[in-house]
Amino acid sequence: MTDFEGDFESADVDLFVRADDKRVFEELLFSLGWYKRKEPARHLNHFFYYLPNSEVYLDVKYALSFAHGHNDCFTYAQQDGALAKATLNNKGVCRPTGLDAVLLYAAHLAYKERGKLEEKHRHYLSSYITRYKAECEPTMLPLLEEMESWLNRSFPLQLQELQQLVAPYFRHEKKEMVRSNSRFTKYGYGLNVLFLGTDGAGKTTLIKEVRQQLNLKSSLLYLGMGENGWTTPLFKRFYARRSQNKPLNRVLGLLRTLVILPSEFMLRILPVKMKSKYSVVLIDRFPGFVFSNGNPGRKLLYKTILPKPDLVFFLHADPEVLVSRKPVEITLEGSRANITKFKKVAEVISKGKYVSIDTSKLTISEARDCIISEIYKHSKVYDNLFTLKLD
Repeated sequence: MTDFEGDFESADVDLFVRADDKRVFEELLFSLGWYKRKEPARHLNHFFYYLPNSEVYLDVKYALSFAHGHNDCFTYAQQDGALAKATLNNKGVCRPTGLDAVLLYAAHLAYKERGKLEEKHRHYLSSYITRYKAECEPTMLPLLEEMESWLNRSFPLQLQELQQLVAPYFRHEKKEMVRSNSRFTKYGYGLNVLFLGTDGAGKTTLIKEVRQQLNLKSSLLYLGMGENGWTTPLFKRFYARRSQNKPLNRVLGLLRTLVILPSEFMLRILPVKMKSKYSVVLIDRFPGFVFSNGNPGRKLLYKTILPKPDLVFFLHADPEVLVSRKPVEITLEGSRANITKFKKVAEVISKGKYVSIDTSKLTISEARDCIISEIYKHSKVYDNLFTLKLD
């Protein structure tokens, strides 16, 4: 659909499949172990397919139609001819030729299929015009010159000029092309993955690596109480406040635990929960003290607020390794005590079903791949994020 040279540098492969062939195409994909993403795409004829642990996913359209608002679309009038003239590029990938390739990409820009236009989109269209000019009929060269003029003179403004240039090749249709976008459509959690571990165990690094490599939508939720990550400086200052007066200090402690921290967590959680129904939520740290001190009222309060982890990773390393990683911040005795403490928290929160990863015995990439493998094994990935059902 767009990457006609098929260099596959991006994570997605854009495909067009005839609507009549959708069922056969999906049956073939599913027989090979692919899954359809459960989250619906913005366009009604647009779908995404994933192969667990694969580095790429398929971005498939079942019509050469481009939305122009919610109830208008423009459909390529020369679809059959474009398919008949399709050829293989130098990577063995089927692509449209000549004017078809230029017009189909230009329509992505003209009808704002790509959202905000960026410099890379100007570069792509310019390179396609240059590359495929030789495949076009001589009578089409003035059209290509006008497109180049628009790119050099008006891009990314004056989209109506580009729309006028491509309009003769597209059929205007009045039909719904875009799904309604309710703010609660994505409310909830797909799969909650919690990372626990001592300082120096590699939590931050591994979470970053997992987000980059995991071929699923992900959200990050920080539930620590360190220096960074607070939503307001006021809450941070109040939480850190202490008093020499013991009765006052007890009152401040209750306020911290029952008011300030719950309020802070709700402010962090709500924006994530509003958009994570179809995402893997990577949770960095957890207030384990709440669940290990035996106070039932406090436990109930935090259980009501906090997301329930579906998968818990306990990251640890030999105390000597932890000290060598952060010699200024960590002592040998302190690291041993923290390992015991966080292991107990992992036991309580996961009910003994946590995954233990020794980062002193695995490389970052090995630990990352282990985590991603465990994520794909979890049933909620397939219950909440994927589907095998044919339409």
